Amino acid sequence: MFERRFFIVVVLVGSSACQAHPAPFSPSDSWRALTGHVTATNGGQPLGGLVVDLGSQTTGTDVTGGFALSNLASGSQRLSLTGSTIVSRSLLVAVGSTRDVSVDAISLSGFDLGFYRQFVRNGLDSPAALEPLRRWTTNPNLYLKTVDEAGAPIPGPTLDMVEATARAVVPIWTSQRFTVATVERGTGTRVGTAGWITIRWPATSVNPNQCCRAPVSGGYVELEAHNPRCQVSPWVTSPSLVRHELGHAMGYWHTNASIDVMSGTNWITNDQQPSARERAHAAIAYARPVGNTDPDTDPAGNVTLMPSRVVQ
Repeated sequence: MFERRFFIVVVLVGSSACQAHPAPFSPSDSWRALTGHVTATNGGQPLGGLVVDLGSQTTGTDVTGGFALSNLASGSQRLSLTGSTIVSRSLLVAVGSTRDVSVDAISLSGFDLGFYRQFVRNGLDSPAALEPLRRWTTNPNLYLKTVDEAGAPIPGPTLDMVEATARAVVPIWTSQRFTVATVERGTGTRVGTAGWITIRWPATSVNPNQCCRAPVSGGYVELEAHNPRCQVSPWVTSPSLVRHELGHAMGYWHTNASIDVMSGTNWITNDQQPSARERAHAAIAYARPVGNTDPDTDPAGNVTLMPSRVVQ
């Protein structure tokens, strides 16, 4: 058993607390045309038959996912994509000179929005208050405490297992975008230091029904070293618990099926690996900016800039 309450961090890793908003347009703005192509976040295939809205202009995507809009004021504007084959998408694009922009949306083929809301937005424990996306934007560093909070040493084989498990699972949780940058061991801490996750150990068992805890996308993971029911020989904790808590640290919440590492059942003593659906939906989460909200809306501070290729 583990604690089902997790702390919500206020400062998002790698994200600014202040967000820019699109500048208002004035009559003196230059007017531009915009072309673009829409592909699936989960698969890369072109997405035709979508409705594209940008400012006061509306058009659709053709079979190649292409679209074109004209008479647009220059500046950052919100682009919306809707259609029966995708999760509704909203993001800001920079409209400058006439250029082509690449946009992606989540195809409903092979995608489970209900599961995604659990996994990424805390929809299982708090379905009425879905969370914005929390994730890392850089390689995390790992500080592995070699003693518990009372100074008693943690066995070396357990420390080796935790390090190896963390190095293996961070790339999975981030869809191969990030790895553990460095690992340090010692009796101190890096809690509160940006870019670090500290693995620490309570001096005594906090609760006989709890094995671990961590803030979502936060700076530490706490593992029980003195609770016999959490131990898997030859270690004082289990690899599955490490994967679960690092899942929280990398931005994920609880899910409702025992096949998932982020589930709360049947994984303490099993060598549970992230499920296929966890891996697939993690890839989508790590293709979105911090602060993305339900169903798929990017924050005002994140602007999709157009490539430098000028459309002839």
